[in-house]
Amino acid sequence: MTTRNIYITKVLLALTVSLIFSLLLMSTSFASAFTESFDQDDPYRVEEFNITTPGELQARTSGGHITVEGSNSNSVRVEMYVRKDGNNLTPSDIDLDKWEIDISQSGNSIKAIAKHKKNSGWSSWNNNRPSISFVILTPKEMRTDLKTSGGHIEAKNLEGDQTIATSGGHLNLENLKGKVEAKTSGGHINISNIEGDLDVRTSGGHITANTVSGTLQAKTSGGHVTLSDISGSVKAATSGGNIKAHLTSIDQWVDLKTSGGNVNITIPENIGVDLHLKGSFVQGTFNNFSGDMENNEIDGKLNGGGPKVSARTSGGAVLLSFN
Repeated sequence: MTTRNIYITKVLLALTVSLIFSLLLMSTSFASAFTESFDQDDPYRVEEFNITTPGELQARTSGGHITVEGSNSNSVRVEMYVRKDGNNLTPSDIDLDKWEIDISQSGNSIKAIAKHKKNSGWSSWNNNRPSISFVILTPKEMRTDLKTSGGHIEAKNLEGDQTIATSGGHLNLENLKGKVEAKTSGGHINISNIEGDLDVRTSGGHITANTVSGTLQAKTSGGHVTLSDISGSVKAATSGGNIKAHLTSIDQWVDLKTSGGNVNITIPENIGVDLHLKGSFVQGTFNNFSGDMENNEIDGKLNGGGPKVSARTSGGAVLLSFN
């Protein structure tokens, strides 16, 4: 085995171990986070509304979690949970006079908003403040606008445009159809079974996507990006992690970029693409290729050309394989 092949083997092993370890940590983190956040008894308040689909939902809370799950029902059920020191509280335990609570209906629009009063004398970092979370069951055809400043958000089984943001928690998105924009400043993002245009961003976590059809844009400033069973166009970027992408079909383009990690990309066999691969070295089997080929850069057409496939790294390797 040549020195270069030994180096390639080490890179592949390091990439695999790193991704597996990250996924295990992420899976454990998601499981514990959402079990603690949403498997709760004794809601503080419950409201139910009947609507005609498609409907709209706006949910806001400044310190708790939000979960929204669609079903075949035409009703909306809003469960509000109040927690403090790890315990669920009831109206007999605490009076929310320092909070503005709005759980209401206007036509086909539902609001679930919990906002701490600014003039209450409590600062935003006060540890004595309870957290207010929402668990909301809706029809499948539901457009949502979900935001929390410090908790996790989970959205499942929904059709329509979804806008989701948290300042410090994880995002779990499952079985969604439509346009999705999701952002977290400090958590991981887990995605599965999405059909539509998807734009997800995190400042400090990992991104994992499984079974996505449409246009996927994924960006993280400090984590790994792992994409599997992707069909469509993809743009993924990370400043300090690895990227692993498994594509079952390519629509218009694939653009993968990392500043400090490796890129492992798998595309359909015998597909025609325009390739641009660049890294400390580039590894793959390039049959029926025309263009420029160097150890660290490949630029040309594979199988006659087609959609553009670009994979770049400033400090790692680019590995191309076929399924």
